[in-house]
Amino acid sequence: MNKTDLRKYIFDQTRGHSTQEMEDASRIICEKLIEHEKIKNAETIVLFWSLKSEVDTHEMVAELVKEKNVILLTQSAETPPVTPPKDAVIIVPGVAFDNRGYRLGRGKGYYDRYLGSLAENYKIGICFPWQMVEKVPTDSHDVCVNEVIC
Repeated sequence: MNKTDLRKYIFDQTRGHSTQEMEDASRIICEKLIEHEKIKNAETIVLFWSLKSEVDTHEMVAELVKEKNVILLTQSAETPPVTPPKDAVIIVPGVAFDNRGYRLGRGKGYYDRYLGSLAENYKIGICFPWQMVEKVPTDSHDVCVNEVIC
């Protein structure tokens, strides 16, 4: 399956889940993330303000800012992302992930460009369970995350 077909397949899968299912799954994923040793030990967390079809990070952001330096990413070409300290943990969304850590994004290369400059940072992908696939199609510029939580 190519990237375009995989995106369509995953978006169709996501539409098949109720708002309640997505909220429940988001809560579980965010709890796992907050309890993760890398997150507990990090001073700085880089993460995203979720879109409707992504794991909801809004409550987690509110929780993390109480104890951590939090850098929120926006997907805007006009605002270049901040370069975090080398020990910051980066949390990224994806349309799909595989067990190798490859991610499929929305197709604009935003996170691949950003993550490509952060080789030393630990990267955690988060997604719903139905977004894990056997193999994400990859190109030479695609960047892996260190692990995926779903």
